[in-house]
Amino acid sequence: MFNVISVTSRADSRDFFKSIEDIAKSAVEAIILREKDLNEDEYFLLAKKVQKICRKYGKKLVIHNFLDVALKLEIPYIHLPFSKFITLSGSLKGFMQVGTSVHSTDDAVLAEKKGADYVIAGHIFATDCKKGLEPRGIKFLNETCSCVSIPVYAIGGINDNSVLELSKVQKDNFRGVCVMSSLMRSDNPQELVKKIKDNYAMKNDRHKYLLYAVTDRHWLGGRALEEDVEKALRGGATLVQLREKELEFDKFCEEAQKIHSLCRLYNVPLIINDNVDVAKAVDAEGVHLGQGDMDIEKARDILGNSKIIGATARSREQAVIAQESGADYVGSGAVFGTSTKSDAVKMSIETLNEICGSVNIPVTAIGGITRDNILKLKGTKIAGVAVVSGIFAEKDIYNSTLELRRKIEEIINGK
Repeated sequence: MFNVISVTSRADSRDFFKSIEDIAKSAVEAIILREKDLNEDEYFLLAKKVQKICRKYGKKLVIHNFLDVALKLEIPYIHLPFSKFITLSGSLKGFMQVGTSVHSTDDAVLAEKKGADYVIAGHIFATDCKKGLEPRGIKFLNETCSCVSIPVYAIGGINDNSVLELSKVQKDNFRGVCVMSSLMRSDNPQELVKKIKDNYAMKNDRHKYLLYAVTDRHWLGGRALEEDVEKALRGGATLVQLREKELEFDKFCEEAQKIHSLCRLYNVPLIINDNVDVAKAVDAEGVHLGQGDMDIEKARDILGNSKIIGATARSREQAVIAQESGADYVGSGAVFGTSTKSDAVKMSIETLNEICGSVNIPVTAIGGITRDNILKLKGTKIAGVAVVSGIFAEKDIYNSTLELRRKIEEIINGK
């Protein structure tokens, strides 16, 4: 579950109560009433008005810092600065949920030990609220999630673009983000919250890697490529990679536009093999890069954070480098050998498992996978399979894809 929590800031809003009402109408999990510049009496009056709005829309209101205000208004949710939480940790039993903010892994460990129900870790990205201070980054967020078992939320510079970076945090206790300035300044908080949640889901949806159909025109036999791709899509392919090693740029783009239009009809992402320029020209959902192709960082600069970038990894070391460079997934093989690549070396299941265990990003197995041997991948930690001839060399592409989809779901679901 990925949640968005609103953190208020009157300084960032032209009409504070309208902003609160619009945010309360959105899909936020809760509203933390921060407002650190107010004294307790001023804060109480503000909290009373905000509580009324939150009740109207069924939203959880979290009181920040002022315990007596929470008690007076009978609000069972409190968020405390770290030092205050540590001081008062033994006297917070009456609250349903108590959270605190942490700026180090030591803080997080101590917070959990003292009874915090969750922590907010920051600041993760650069933000106007912390001008001149270096953001702690994704690495800190991952480390915080790893050292505690309670829910962890990210704060600092969170918006619908930066949230895409959080796909690198693959921890079960990472529960979402706290958003302050971008929500308070937004003319349409409902749409912004939706975009934040949708963008995070798009980058983190491992389901799309289940059955990755990789094209090869060698088996067309006079048919149009889109005809065979549509059969695979109808059969349950969840991702399509257009591999065209010999087409010139204009022809490649022309073919990619046709396949992209088709993929959109089935709501399936299109990945372009090797060619970043083509991916950008046709606005494909992403690109797959081999070991000899463009650097992942350079591809990311060209395509932006919203695009999927995959990388080939034939070893644990290559997989780790790919992840650290910003890849969204790695493709590893050839697990059963292959006839589609002359330089491919067969990969053992042991090596595949090593790769899966070395990274948090999804790993797709590739190489000679067919409906007859796919179940041999049971017990591995792959997110899915990439299939070339096992789909496009088959006489009945639709039914072959259908069977592969059924079997990969059986593998992933552990049946």
